[in-house]
Parts: sequence; C-alpha cells; structure tokens
Amino acid sequence: MPGRPDQSSAEEALAGAERKGFRLAVIGRTGALVAFAFFYLTLYAFPNNVYVAGVLLLAAAIGLIPLRLARSRFERTARFALFALDAAAASAILAFAPLSSGGDVPQNLVFLSSRTEYFYVIVAASILALSPALVIWTGLCAVIGLASATAWIMLGMERIVSLGDLPSSPSRDDVFAVLLSPYFLGIPVRVIEGLVILLVTCIAALAVHRARNVVRANAAGEVERNRIQRIFGRYVPPQVAEQLTQGGQLAPQLRTASILFADIEGFTRLSETLPPERVIRMLNCFFGAATAIIDERGGVVVNYIGDAFIAAFNAPLPADDHPDRAVNAARDLLSLVSEQVFEGHQLRLRIGVATGPLAAGTVGGEARHTYTLYGDTVNLAQRLEALNKDFGTDCLISGSTFDGLHPVCLDAVAMGTLQVRGRERSARVYALSGQTRHSSVR
Repeated sequence: MPGRPDQSSAEEALAGAERKGFRLAVIGRTGALVAFAFFYLTLYAFPNNVYVAGVLLLAAAIGLIPLRLARSRFERTARFALFALDAAAASAILAFAPLSSGGDVPQNLVFLSSRTEYFYVIVAASILALSPALVIWTGLCAVIGLASATAWIMLGMERIVSLGDLPSSPSRDDVFAVLLSPYFLGIPVRVIEGLVILLVTCIAALAVHRARNVVRANAAGEVERNRIQRIFGRYVPPQVAEQLTQGGQLAPQLRTASILFADIEGFTRLSETLPPERVIRMLNCFFGAATAIIDERGGVVVNYIGDAFIAAFNAPLPADDHPDRAVNAARDLLSLVSEQVFEGHQLRLRIGVATGPLAAGTVGGEARHTYTLYGDTVNLAQRLEALNKDFGTDCLISGSTFDGLHPVCLDAVAMGTLQVRGRERSARVYALSGQTRHSSVR
C-alpha cells in the first residue's frame, strides 16, 4: 500500500528515539538516586540515613534492569514497570519515611517538606522516553501514589484538622491554630497537588506527541528525499541529484575543469543491423560500465547524448588532479571496449579530453531544469573527439590537459598545433601513446 514504507521508517525512527531517550532517563535516574543516597547518608542521623540510602541505591540498581531488556518483547513493559516503581517509591517515602529520627513526629507533617516534588521529577524523566502513553501512565501512578500516601497517613491519625476548620473570617490566632496543629492535613491542598500533577502530565504528553510527529515527519521526509534522489539520480549525476534534493537548485559554478567526451565509432551502421531493444540493451550495458569507470576516477557523467556521453572532472565534485583523472579514465574506457563485448559486439571509442575554464549549473524553465556545462572547453573536447577520425587515433587531448598531467602520465604524442573546427584559436593537440591506429586520413 502507498505510504507503508514511509510509515515503517518513521516507526523505526521513533522506536530508536524512544530507546535512546529511555536509556538517557535511566542514566539520569541512576545518577540522581545515587546522589540522593549520599545526601541522606551525610545529612540525616543514623540509622534512618542508612535505611533511606539503602532503599535508594536498591532502586537505582533495579532501574538498570530494563536496559538489559532492550529490543526484547518485554522492553515496553519494563519501561512502564520502572516508572510505576518510581512513583510507588516516592509514595512510600511520603507515607513511611520519618521526618526525624529524634522523636515521634506526626507523619502528616511530611507534607510541609518538599517530598511531593519527587513526583514531578519522575514525570519529567518519563518525557525523555518520547512515549505519550508512558508519560500519562507515570502521571497517573504519581497521582494514585499521592492519594494512597495521603489516605494511609489519614488512617493513622487520631483526628484531622484541615482548612475547612477555619472560620469564615479567621483571625491570626485562628490561622495559627489550624496550620500549626500537629493534626493538620490540608486535604484541599493535596487535591490541588494531584490536579497539578495531572495537568503537568497532560501538557508533557502533548509535547511528546508533537515531538513524535516531528520525528515522523523528518523520517518520512528523509525517505521521500532518498526516493526522489534515487529516481532523479537516474537522469542526472547522483552528486547533482543530492544537492538538488537538499537545496532545490545547484549553485552556478565557474571553475577550471577537465572534460571527457566519448563517442562510439560506427554506431549508426551497427544500430541499423540490430533490433531497437538490443540497441538499447547494448547502450545501457556500455554506459553502465563506462559510468562506473568515471565514478571510480572521481568524475561525473553529466549527460548521455545518443551513443556518446560527456563527463566532467572537478565539476561539480572538486578534484585538484582533474587532468590526470580524465586521462586515466580515457585509458580505462579504451581498455574496457578492447576487452569486453556488449550484446555480442565489440565496440570502439573515440575520446576527446580538454582542460580549461567552464560554467556549470542548472538551467531551464520554471517546470523543468537540467544540469549542464558551458564554455569553450566543452566544445574543444567534442572537436577533439571528432578529430580522431582525421588522425586515426582513439583519444586526443588538449595542450592544457597535457600541461596539467603528472609526470608519470606524460606518455602522449604531440600531434602539433591545429586549427580546430568551430574555434578561432588554434590548439595544441596530443594523442595518447599507443592509441594511434593508422596515419592516413579516413
């Protein structure tokens, strides 16, 4: 069904984000619990400090178990269980951990401390797992835990003094008598705390939901971008397709580059003897092998023109040694056609290589663009390819290409300074050594 690959990729991306986020939450939780344990050990009196610290360290160790269940069928269950355990632990601290080891301090006064704030820390940690359901679960566990701790404390009280015991217009003494009573338990305040935890939970879950949508959109966009790039890369150089899909257009370039123009000799006569489908298969087979050679040498096949193609070195991909790369690619292409047959036929190539300034970029109308090269260097490469007919050679290179070659590549034969058709200026021309077939003009 359409869209299913995108959905699958998005879900995989979300699962990975959840897993990384939960791991971060566990690491943060472990560090916080260890810090709290040492806090209780140093600031509270013995033996309560040891009891509380021991419980905290045990909870820290238990929290590491879900990390061992990653990618198992119990992975999600372990996450829910861990945050439920944290909420239960915070509730137990609220209900059972004494305020002081020095006497029988009423447990209801625990609400005067900051222990209820532990619930907010637990809810905040659950956000890292990027699961709205987990956030809501954690918030509900916190509220249930707060309510359970409050109910447990109420059951242990002889009587309860609450804000409802204040008169309609309480005096200062009335307020002090209620708020400072050892039996005071602000039930409305506890209700408000529970509602605030639920509100924070809902806001956090909504934020996580929006974050998940962003992850889905990014994953779907990446899949679509790769799909377009794969399709688009069939018609333009893959490197150009990548830049186009990222930026929408390719910035114009003006640089010195080496151009290779290759054409199949006698292709018209050959194609007249073959069915069209065999001609296409032969071209596809040859172009596939030739493109692989150009790619391996660091060039880019810019365009296929009938039975010919044009490749660029140092445009759009940078390559400082572009003359060497272009000439070596020409040698490889000539070796390819001498050693391999395509659809049962041996092919021969004529190649022209020129080096010089050129302009490169995307051109076209509003609805359609193409990547192309402009300049005298491009024209010279084409003219040199055609000039092979006159010299009986397979590959001619320009003087500027020859001048840019590394010394180990200087195995070329000077053909003289020639007036190339279509150019006002003459050009020094060289033939690759060993590539001259015969000296007579055909």
